[in-house]
Amino acid sequence: MKYKYSYALNSGVVLGGLGTGSIEIRADGRLYDWTIFNNGGFTERHDIRNTFYLNQFDFFVGVKSKGKSRILQAYDYYFGASPYTVPWLRPVREVEYVGEPPIAYLKFKDDFEVTLKAFSPFIPHDIKNSSLPVAIFEYYTYENSDFILGLKNPFENGKIEFKGDTLVFSGEVPSNDPRYNGNLCVRVENGSFAKLDNFPHFAEWNEFREKGKIVKNSGEKWGIATVNGNKVTFILSWYFPNHLDYYGKKIGHFYENYFSNCVEVSNYVKDNFNYLSTMTQKFHDILYNPKGVEDWIADLVGSQLTTLVKSTWLSKEGNFYIWEGYYNSSDERKDNNYSYSGGPLNGAFNTVDVTFYFMPVLVSLFPSLAKNLMERVEALDYGPLYVLYSLSIHENKTKFLEKVSKDPSILATFDRILETVKEVVKETGKDPKGRIGHFIFRGGKTDEFGRNDLNPQFTLMWALVSLYTSDEEFKQRLMNRAKEGMESVLRTHSYEGLIYSKLPSGFEFMRHVYDYFKSIGDSGFSNNLLLVNAILGQDMFRMSMSTYDDWSTVGITSFTSLLGIDALYILNKLANERYDVQKLLSTLKQYLWNGEYFDNWYDPISGFRDKANNASQLIGEFYLNLINDSLLTREEVKRILSSIMKYNFKEEEGVINGAYPDGYRPLMRSYENPIKIEASIQQDTPWSGVEFYLASHLLYEKMIDEAKKVLREIYDRYSIAGNFWNHWEWGSHYSRPLSSLLVIPAYLGLKFDGKRLILNPVTNLSWIIILPQFWGEINVEEKDVRINVIEGKIDLDEILIEGKKIKEIIADGRKIEGKIIAEKELLITLE
Repeated sequence: MKYKYSYALNSGVVLGGLGTGSIEIRADGRLYDWTIFNNGGFTERHDIRNTFYLNQFDFFVGVKSKGKSRILQAYDYYFGASPYTVPWLRPVREVEYVGEPPIAYLKFKDDFEVTLKAFSPFIPHDIKNSSLPVAIFEYYTYENSDFILGLKNPFENGKIEFKGDTLVFSGEVPSNDPRYNGNLCVRVENGSFAKLDNFPHFAEWNEFREKGKIVKNSGEKWGIATVNGNKVTFILSWYFPNHLDYYGKKIGHFYENYFSNCVEVSNYVKDNFNYLSTMTQKFHDILYNPKGVEDWIADLVGSQLTTLVKSTWLSKEGNFYIWEGYYNSSDERKDNNYSYSGGPLNGAFNTVDVTFYFMPVLVSLFPSLAKNLMERVEALDYGPLYVLYSLSIHENKTKFLEKVSKDPSILATFDRILETVKEVVKETGKDPKGRIGHFIFRGGKTDEFGRNDLNPQFTLMWALVSLYTSDEEFKQRLMNRAKEGMESVLRTHSYEGLIYSKLPSGFEFMRHVYDYFKSIGDSGFSNNLLLVNAILGQDMFRMSMSTYDDWSTVGITSFTSLLGIDALYILNKLANERYDVQKLLSTLKQYLWNGEYFDNWYDPISGFRDKANNASQLIGEFYLNLINDSLLTREEVKRILSSIMKYNFKEEEGVINGAYPDGYRPLMRSYENPIKIEASIQQDTPWSGVEFYLASHLLYEKMIDEAKKVLREIYDRYSIAGNFWNHWEWGSHYSRPLSSLLVIPAYLGLKFDGKRLILNPVTNLSWIIILPQFWGEINVEEKDVRINVIEGKIDLDEILIEGKKIKEIIADGRKIEGKIIAEKELLITLE
């Protein structure tokens, strides 16, 4: 007997809406990781992070066709069957699975074939219909067959009711239970229902075998739906409003604004099925069936849409949250109490430095969610944290202690402390007010304000969102936050106008230093790691972290400094500032430029230098490119990108974050960094979110072969072991790889500033185009460019096709001479 086996069950297409909780349909046909009840890795409540009310054994669909009965899954005999007692109730011989989020296609192959299309509505720009708590299962056979669906009651002592064409599960639970006031529905047209206790038994299965249905009602543990036909649709809907944060405050769900129970959800889906299905299918078909772009690239680009469902909250008030990384508590593989993939145990939402990589994607798909996320990024204001950050700076601390020594009563009240700190920072000029926060955790709090790169990243995101959405009011409302963030970091951490990093600037340094003092662990110090660095570090609080928080840097860094200059450049353009960015760029080149790329860091004070090549050093320039601007010359950009491919790209690995030109690998030998500390894995490992960005930048510069090499390594790395729809960093379904969809505008050479659209495709192609104004299909040929608008409206002052002269523009059948407005089709004829 020969078996062919491939382990491909670690991820699948995620079903559910934005912020609704979700389930995953995987390659064996079963449903995993049920978090629709505000439970598991979806929640930040520790009491239920490992709680699951349903799992992959609690749902099934079976079929009787041509006199034979099969459970539509590739998993042993189950649900009361066995090769001994009920041998005729078998799993299928083979499942063929095609995962193309937001749709999964399955073929269950046996003596007959059953196909399944499983999806949840996902429609760009349409938040209501993309946040429906529903999963839809469309089954098809070539001949009429008897279908049976079984679902275990998620309420221990609940009840099951039949309401028209809908099976409803509900139960009484305490008010702190995440299922409180909630219910779960299964809808099927022209079906029959049953409810059973301790299902399955041979008698019920035999009844289905003989009659094609089960009519017995004997309990409240299992709900059964049966129906006959060759095309059957099951609608699984849910309504669980009791979504509480870490402290018990109710967050709720956006869907509560439209529905009050799962029956209303299923009715809405039925009544609007044609729109929901058609629009989702159109989005899917244009995304996954390009011309001029290899299918495997389209497959990879769309794979990370799962994270927008899996890892998001969308509150009743419309506030949008996305986990930095998903704490996959349903995974059976554990590292002590932690999930196999790690992840944020105490919460990490809307992480600014990670969001930076996918913000261009989010603002194009759902512009209002992008603006909402930006609105809720906090800046450091007067209060306890302001005092701590102010006094962590050496000059401020010295002045403050001088004042306290002369007047110890300053410490008597917080108001006096704060007043004194304000006096101090006015004298020193080292005022941290306005620094941008890192992420949201534990009931909406901001965790810290100590990362230097957050300030330019916020500014660049603010600029991009403002321009892409043409929202002047949004631009003005957040302008001061963007300006003050940059001014703050320049006041406190700059050298000759460039952002400057001091120790402690990375966790690896902090751990390294702490190792000397482990013996004081029983001496009454509650947090030795922070305490040791407060004493030995140049900053008594960590204030020089970057995205690479486990990769210590000192002085002027390529990554943060280039971000900073790009942010100042954009403030000149959008906020009428007067920073001398050319002088700053010249200074940076003087310190870091080595002829191929910018060295990772150099400290003018100590003279220490790190020559590693940082794979993300150009991402600020990439942001400028997206809005048709630049600071570096194209020759410099291409030279740096070439150096990254030369040094950072590794066969069988991908693009590692930091690489040395001599081939030195820190994790393979003792560390040779000038500050003599052991390297962490961050420098010497590939992050797919960085790689997707890099591949996109390469495409914009027409370095097509190099971009494909990068993408192919991601594809091969994550298709193994079934992680194709679930990329890791700190936790699973990490949000940075949402940057995968940057590949689409990169292939189009798309640049956009809200009023002007520039296209410079890498080849003739037909693919999807998504912008905040509209989305649809674009077809690029030698003599014309055609855009079919699916949703929205093209409203532009100008369109340019780089390298081509436009002969005429026809919008909705009308020749355009001035402003370009099209609601259906735009045809651009080229000379």
